[in-house]
Amino acid sequence: MAAAPDHDEGGDTAVANLVLIGAGWWGQGWHLPHMHRNERVNISAIVDSNPHPESNLNPNLESLDTLSSRYGCPNYRSLTDLLRDPNVGPNVDGAVVCTPHSTHFEIGRELIAEGRRRYEEAIVARGGRRENDDDEDDDSLRFRPVNVLMEKPMTTDVDEARALHELLMDRRRAGGGSDAGTTIGGGVGCFLVNHSANYRPQARAARSIVESGGIGTIRHVTAFLASPLSWIFDDPSNTGWNEPDRRSSGMIGNGFAWGQSSHVLAWVYHAVGPGRLVPSRVHCVMTHSDATGADVSHAATVTCECGAAISLSGTSLLPGNAHSDPPVPKEVVIHIFGTRGALSYCGNDRDPSSGRLEWSSRHDDDCEDEKENGSCGAVEVQCSQLGFQFEELDQDGIGPSSMQYFIDACLGHDDYHVGADCLVGLRCVQTIDAMYRSNASGNCENVKV
Repeated sequence: MAAAPDHDEGGDTAVANLVLIGAGWWGQGWHLPHMHRNERVNISAIVDSNPHPESNLNPNLESLDTLSSRYGCPNYRSLTDLLRDPNVGPNVDGAVVCTPHSTHFEIGRELIAEGRRRYEEAIVARGGRRENDDDEDDDSLRFRPVNVLMEKPMTTDVDEARALHELLMDRRRAGGGSDAGTTIGGGVGCFLVNHSANYRPQARAARSIVESGGIGTIRHVTAFLASPLSWIFDDPSNTGWNEPDRRSSGMIGNGFAWGQSSHVLAWVYHAVGPGRLVPSRVHCVMTHSDATGADVSHAATVTCECGAAISLSGTSLLPGNAHSDPPVPKEVVIHIFGTRGALSYCGNDRDPSSGRLEWSSRHDDDCEDEKENGSCGAVEVQCSQLGFQFEELDQDGIGPSSMQYFIDACLGHDDYHVGADCLVGLRCVQTIDAMYRSNASGNCENVKV
């Protein structure tokens, strides 16, 4: 791992140089204001291929030049142009990628390559070797890693998702880190996918219970998400949400599954650990918007290599608007059942009092004392003061927890939380891709590996 950047200390607050790639609806409405208010961030640049970004979800987007004036930074038409600018490119600590899904792979690959280039330059500058070849924490090697916060889904193509994962594993090995670690070496500080619900304390608590054996071997998962987003998926002008992107060769459909179900899938894969539930076969039925052809609901059965099943369903047909004032909440139901217990996490995402994370356990038949005192099957509430929280959608403030952990990584901290890494991203892409293929064929489809 590289030593912590030594350029960021300003007074009592360290500052990370971040760039936004993709200045559309979410970039202008959420990421840029969040970063601007955050005293730990310097917005170094804005990148978008369109000098006048457009979105049907916000017809009043500002031009890149206006954004540059507002946030006091240069703008570029491509990531390549940014990285080639000797006054800006070498000083970038991290990139927030908020572009169309189909572009994530090429942008991610270019950022990983830039991190690798910096790493190799540092090796050459020190004589072509690491000082501590057997030590993954080589603090004497000074270089500036490239950190990435990628919007979800990681890609919409399994081959591309796998390629990103393999690139990151290569960089991790090159940097001396283990595949199981959270720190990626070889020039890449971190690669996080912005499934914001995964960075909540409740997701961390669920993961801890599963990893400690608190529910035993997982046998069944039920996951459901209802989002009041028909206004998006029924609008023919929202082609980016409703039509397969021709730039993505593996994308045969678009709609609710790519746009929303990735959230709940990512939460499940993170909570159980993506190595515990590896999707193998998927059968899925979808319904579609008459106006756009986008999928607006689905019911899927995901069979995992270990024999466990995931029952996944969701819909955008919940009346209302998730982004109105006041917003109509999304409804989430997640149950994870194992041989020794269960986890339940259910509620609506705008009311913490609507639900909570519950852990119920069962014990062996010879635990008579526990049966007699009623502890067998008792429910323990986790993170009781927090209630139910899922995505972090507030436009006010300094950004979601995922952004704060990302900034920690950019500043060289080792203890940042990885709520969704490239493996969680890959599992989501594999599952959703198989859902679309199953709906198209009418058959159970093997997951692409």
